[in-house]
Amino acid sequence: MELDEFTERMFSIERRLGLFADRLDGLPWWDAVRYDVYTSLYREMSALPGAKPDARSLLSRLGGRVMRGWLSFLLQLRVRFGRYDVLVLRAARQLRDGKLSDPAIDDFISLCPGRLLTINTSPHYHHILRASSVSAQAIRVPALIQELIEALHSELGSSWDEDRLRALIVAGIAQFENATIAYRKLFARVRPRLVIMTQNGMEKALFFAANEAGIRVIEGQHGLIGATHPAYAYPRDVDYQHSPTFPAVFLEFSSHWARSCFYPAGRCLPIGNDHFVPGVSPPSKPLSAIMFVASAPYHVAMLPWVTGLAAALPHRELIYKLHPGQRFATEAIRRELSPWQNIRVVDASLPARALLAEVSHVVVIQSTVALEALQSGRRVCILPLFEYRTHTDLFDLREVAVTGDIEQLIAAVNVAAAGGDPPTFFDPFDAQAAMRLLSDLLPSARRFGGPDQAN
Repeated sequence: MELDEFTERMFSIERRLGLFADRLDGLPWWDAVRYDVYTSLYREMSALPGAKPDARSLLSRLGGRVMRGWLSFLLQLRVRFGRYDVLVLRAARQLRDGKLSDPAIDDFISLCPGRLLTINTSPHYHHILRASSVSAQAIRVPALIQELIEALHSELGSSWDEDRLRALIVAGIAQFENATIAYRKLFARVRPRLVIMTQNGMEKALFFAANEAGIRVIEGQHGLIGATHPAYAYPRDVDYQHSPTFPAVFLEFSSHWARSCFYPAGRCLPIGNDHFVPGVSPPSKPLSAIMFVASAPYHVAMLPWVTGLAAALPHRELIYKLHPGQRFATEAIRRELSPWQNIRVVDASLPARALLAEVSHVVVIQSTVALEALQSGRRVCILPLFEYRTHTDLFDLREVAVTGDIEQLIAAVNVAAAGGDPPTFFDPFDAQAAMRLLSDLLPSARRFGGPDQAN
C-alpha cells in the first residue's frame, strides 16, 4: 500500500471513530500516540527498516549522561533565580558562523522582546525527564482500542502485529503522561507568558500542558511537511476547536505548505525563512557534483544507489550528505564508502543547502532539500523507496525524475536542468509580520535580547 493511500485510510478511521475527541482520564490519548502509530504501522506493512541507534562507546554514552545532568542542573539554577517572559526551545543541530543554529526559529526569536530563557534541546535533551513515575503497567487501556484494532484490520489488512501495536499505544500514553507532568512543573517554575519552539520531536505534552496553563505556544516549521506527514497532516473535516495538543500559532516557510497539508494549529502564518531561501547561483557546470541526501533509516537502502552511481560515473563527484541523526555514525560511514574515491561524505553539522552551489543534481527519498534544490534551479532525482510518495506534489515538475532503477538514475543525472523560473517553496523572512505577531502576544514586554542567551 502506498503512503498516500495509507494516510487516507487512517484519516477515515480517525473520522469514523471520533478519535480526536476521545479522552482517557482527561488526556487526549490518540493525538499523543498518533505519530508513533502511523509510522510504526507503515514501517511494518512496507518493511521499512527502523533506524538503528548509532553504535556509541560506553565512554560516549557516559559522557552524554553526565552532560545532560550538568545542563539540567544549570537549567534549574537559572529557573530558580531568574525571571522570564518567554521560554524558547531550540533544536540547534547545525553550525552557522561557528555557532549552533536552529534555522527554523532563530530569525524569529532574535526579534522577540522580553526576558528569554532559551533551551537547546539538541544534542542533549535535558529540560524534562524522559521517564518518570508513571509506568505502562499503570495505564488503563482506552475503551476505543478494540474498535481501533478492528478498524485497522478492516482498512489495512493484517500484515502487522496487533499485540505490538497495543503495547506501543500503552507505552506512548505513559510517556505522554510523564512528559505532561514534567512540563506542568517546568511551566509552574518559569511561568512564561509565551513559548516559542521547534517541534524537532513529538512534543504533544508541551502543547497540552501549555494549553492547560493558558500559555500560548508558537511553533516554527522545522522542515518537510506535507499531505502524508503524520505530525502535521490531519483530516480537514474534523472539529479541532477543543483539541489541546496543537500550538496557538504555526510559522510556515510560505503559503505552499498550508496548501500541501492541513495542520490544525490555532493559526498558520506564512512568515518565510531566510535560512531556507536558496541564495545560490546556477552550478558552475550543467553536469557537476551529485548530492545524495541521507538519513539513518534509509542508509542501507541508499548504499547500492550511491556506490552504483559512483562506479558508473567515476568522473563525477558524489556528495553523501548525512542527517543529524547519523552524527555518531559519520566515521563508520566514511570507512564504508572509502573504496570509492569520487564519494565525499559530509557530516551533519553543515546544512545541505550550503552544498547546493557545488552540485547540479540532488538525489533523495524524501527531504526538505528536494524543494530547496528545485527552488535553486537544480535537478532532483527521487528514489521510489519507502516514504518517497511524500513528494507526490513534485512528481510532475519538469526538473524532477522518479528513477526506478540505477540505469534510470544514471540517465537522469546526465540531463542538465532546463533553466527558466524555478518554483517557489520558501519566502524571505517577513520581519514586519513577526514583529506584529510578537506585539500582539507580548504587548507590554521590554526588549532584552534573543537567542544568544541559549545554554
